[in-house]
Amino acid sequence: MFPIIIDVLFSLGLTWAVGSSTFAITFYMVALSDGTIDPSEKRLMHTVYHVLRIGQALLILALIGFALQPGFVVTNVYIAQWFLIGVVVLNGLLMTKHVMPMRFGPILAGGSWYALFFVSTLPFNETPLWIIATIYIGFLAFFYVCFNGFKKKFVKTQA
Repeated sequence: MFPIIIDVLFSLGLTWAVGSSTFAITFYMVALSDGTIDPSEKRLMHTVYHVLRIGQALLILALIGFALQPGFVVTNVYIAQWFLIGVVVLNGLLMTKHVMPMRFGPILAGGSWYALFFVSTLPFNETPLWIIATIYIGFLAFFYVCFNGFKKKFVKTQA
């Protein structure tokens, strides 16, 4: 029964985290479209961040749970999952403290969450870490292009 619970926790956490990360970036763009983030937009974004943190906590619990199962073997995917969770947590803390510029923070968050999704759902267990890292860099580049493209298209530039 324990493995099933852990799998469900992981699936819920991944779904909530990746989904809310997508909405966090989307709402951020919408909020910036008029050049300012008003209190109601902030409130909505904070709600999304809470859902994201719940998903993140479920993922961390599930990763710990996986390691507690009999016969558990550390794979490259497991290492990559912890690395990506670590990047997301550190990035979130730096963004909260306004140390990470908003020019890069959402890109790092979105790219990391989607890389975690693909690494966790596709059969990468035998894949060398350097290939996983290359895929991750590809996600960051993709999010950089998309984020800046959407920003140019939808965000009002200040004169």
